[in-house]
Amino acid sequence: MISEAEKVQGVPQQKKTHCEHQTECMKLVQLIVDGQATDEQIAQFKANMDRCLPCEKGYELEKCIKDAMKLRLEKKCVPSSLIDCIKNKINGLK
Repeated sequence: MISEAEKVQGVPQQKKTHCEHQTECMKLVQLIVDGQATDEQIAQFKANMDRCLPCEKGYELEKCIKDAMKLRLEKKCVPSSLIDCIKNKINGLK
């Protein structure tokens, strides 16, 4: 994949093989994959992904996992008694 900057310059640049801020990038990946990222966050990550191989691979992996889960998991209604039980247990932890 060639970034817009590389197309303009005409010479493809090699991507980084190590991400200095991988934790923050993976948080952004989660927001993007879950559809909760802002347009600004998406643009920020895409600009970084064009230069960073670990970020590109991390995004691809998370997207594949999410897509596979959508295909393999079946949505079912949960009994309200189970919901109440879980909420009570969570409240008991506080």
